[in-house]
Amino acid sequence: MQAIILRSKNIIFNLVAALGVLAATLADLIKILRSGNFERREFIHQAAHLVSSSWQSVAAIMLALGVAIGIQLAPEFDSRGLGSQMGIVSALTMVRELGPVMGSLMIATQYGSSNAAEIANMKITEQIDALKVCHVDPMAYLVVPRFVAAVLLFPLINWLASLIGIMSCYFTAALVTEIQFKGFTGSIWSYLKISDIMLCFAKSSIFGALIVLIASGIGLATTGGAKEVGKATTMTVIISFVAIVVVDFIITALYL
Repeated sequence: MQAIILRSKNIIFNLVAALGVLAATLADLIKILRSGNFERREFIHQAAHLVSSSWQSVAAIMLALGVAIGIQLAPEFDSRGLGSQMGIVSALTMVRELGPVMGSLMIATQYGSSNAAEIANMKITEQIDALKVCHVDPMAYLVVPRFVAAVLLFPLINWLASLIGIMSCYFTAALVTEIQFKGFTGSIWSYLKISDIMLCFAKSSIFGALIVLIASGIGLATTGGAKEVGKATTMTVIISFVAIVVVDFIITALYL
């Protein structure tokens, strides 16, 4: 019983500490963004790194999800004479939820963890201190370019991945039933709203911001050696997953 209580206290302590680090990182980041003083070249580098490291895995998971939805739902819809409605069902599922949520979770495992590892390694090897000695703000050089890249590119990656999921759902449904492309896309044009697409963009940007803030905050707070770098990477992924799920619930509840 004591072990359970002690473990619960440790979890609560780590959560509060993580929230404190996140708040401090966010405050510094907002200050730099307002001044507009951050490294543009690093932003371009991080944007390219984000797309190259995450696009394939996000597209693959959305392709698989589209196939799964098509296999499971298309026969049921078609048997009830609702085959054309598969279009809007798949579109709403992908655009509102699976695209931004699953896409961001996949990016967190790659881009988020790599950011945490890189910044944590720079911290323990005193490269962060070297930047300060050279009068370079670590937040402006390391964190802000990553933050801006994530906020701008997460929506693009997740939106394109959602389209891949919708099309894979159609091709799968067309293989297992007699659903026609015209009916499938017609229901999408009839019922999908601009607000649904904006929700996808908003969620993706918020999730991207969260992932970078969490990764950067944990990385900058890392002390010790190589073991702590591994812990920082693991903690980044875990906290990012929890944050994305909780924030997604809040945003969806407010939207509906």
